Amino acid sequence: HCSTELIPPLTHVVNMSLTQGLFPSALKQAKVYPKLKKGSALEASNYRPISLLPTFSKVMEKVVLRRLMNHCETNHLLTGKQHGFLKGRSTTSAIIALAEFIVENLESGKLVTGIMLDFSKAFDCLGHSLILGKLGSLGVGGTAMKWFKSYLEGRSQVVELTEINRGLSQAIRSNPLPIKRGVPQGSVLGPVLFILLTNDMPRYLGEHCEAVMYADDTTLLLAEHSPDELAVQSYIALEMAYQYCHENDLAVNASKTKQLAFGRRGVLVQTVPGVSLEEYSAFLGVIIDNQISWSRHIDALTAKLSSCIYVLKRIRQSGSLETAMIAYYALFQSHLQYGLAVWGASTATNTKRILVLQKRAVRILAGINSTDSCKEVFATLKIMTVISLYIKEVVLYVDAGTLPQGSNIHSYNTRYATHYTMPRHHLTLYEKTPAYMGRKLHNLLPNELRTLTGTRLKTALTAWLIDKPFYTLEEFLQWKN
Repeated sequence: HCSTELIPPLTHVVNMSLTQGLFPSALKQAKVYPKLKKGSALEASNYRPISLLPTFSKVMEKVVLRRLMNHCETNHLLTGKQHGFLKGRSTTSAIIALAEFIVENLESGKLVTGIMLDFSKAFDCLGHSLILGKLGSLGVGGTAMKWFKSYLEGRSQVVELTEINRGLSQAIRSNPLPIKRGVPQGSVLGPVLFILLTNDMPRYLGEHCEAVMYADDTTLLLAEHSPDELAVQSYIALEMAYQYCHENDLAVNASKTKQLAFGRRGVLVQTVPGVSLEEYSAFLGVIIDNQISWSRHIDALTAKLSSCIYVLKRIRQSGSLETAMIAYYALFQSHLQYGLAVWGASTATNTKRILVLQKRAVRILAGINSTDSCKEVFATLKIMTVISLYIKEVVLYVDAGTLPQGSNIHSYNTRYATHYTMPRHHLTLYEKTPAYMGRKLHNLLPNELRTLTGTRLKTALTAWLIDKPFYTLEEFLQWKN
């Protein structure tokens, strides 16, 4: 409501800051609120610090962020291995990149290992001179470099607690302490400065391994035909990663760094010295196991969804359908849909476990009995089944890529001009990758959908799938019949 009054002075301050290369000192102090995670309230280690910065600081940062990213994207300065905080990238794209590297190399007859690095307080350890040096290597200079120097330096923080005395709450603050290292916690530019600092890590590692990065989550992937060669290359890659971290103010927490091995049955993949070899590990919110079955992830997901069903039931009993629908999408479907492009091709038994819980949730929304059919209810409430959501995810994934279609191969029209070419393979596991399943399912769509791309495909496909609540992939594969 105050935009008319605030925009002119705020614009003036932003312009003066950028012109002079100075970040306002009044916007440099962070308030830190300790939030109890678990355990005793008397143990300082049980608290998570929540850092809050002035709102106007974030407005100014967003202006600079847009210019900085435009410079990096225009000049093609960003590594393709980083999936964090970049346009068109996400945790999902990182999960898909990891899964497809593993499966494609297994398809080639190789053994694969992944080393999931854990950085200790990655955002807090970075030296300001190092950050500025990396910005300089990306072409930032002059007044812009002066602005970033001013932005990083001269910062402080106070810890604020709320004390209740005789029924009255009162804020208590510590004395301010200077922040001499790291990127500002809770800031807009902080995470981006981190990914720019580590932008050269894949090039440093060279051909020794493939890196999949999401902010400070970094996984090294290696594939070799020989177990001995894989062990040697894994050791070299990890040592190079340690060296890179040493040179760039990063510390690897070896006790939390995990290794996973994927390969032929009976072939032993050696453990990298100092790293724990696990049967499964969490990666950006999904649990990947050494058989790539996604069973561990679905076990965890069913537990989450069961808890969500209890909450939905309470909300529906006391609230409207509209309120319950909002809760369904926020609590239930957000968990169900996360990482679905990779785990959605798990066994029919696994996906059925999820569908059973989803049907329970839909029955609660509709207020029908547990024995009543809910297939029509999915369509009425415009909720897609987990299978329909999976179809949408993988079809849109291949649509967003550059996979070859018939029209890109033939110079003349054919009846298969809108069909994706299917790669030859010998592993059943390969058929479960998002790229393969996306091609396969896209080819089976009605012709009027196959000719669409981008937003038009997304809109039309969503409407089509809502109208046809598939319970199994087999049902979709047979729908024309």
